[in-house]
Amino acid sequence: MEILLTDVEAMVEITILTRFSCYIFQITEPRECRGFLSGGRLGIRPREAFLANTFLATNRRISKPEQLETGYQAMFYLNGSGPDVLTTSVITELKFAATKTTDSSGDC
Repeated sequence: MEILLTDVEAMVEITILTRFSCYIFQITEPRECRGFLSGGRLGIRPREAFLANTFLATNRRISKPEQLETGYQAMFYLNGSGPDVLTTSVITELKFAATKTTDSSGDC
């Protein structure tokens, strides 16, 4: 599965399940691939982030920079305290996170 962030509406949350972690990316500026990232080693406090790119670890093939895709790793640049760059393990599943009007099947 792949999600093109530029096609997503602002304030949509995407659950990113990886081999070792679960992240939530709330999109605030779809055209710039910016939003708030939480989960995994970041913990529950959201950090300002933007998707820099996704890539295959085996050959470093870069996907479209505005696209999350299963089988790839994602690299996010972060603002604030802590690490400036976060690279996920391989993405195993992508879901649109549940909202208050839907069930919670997309949550971490």
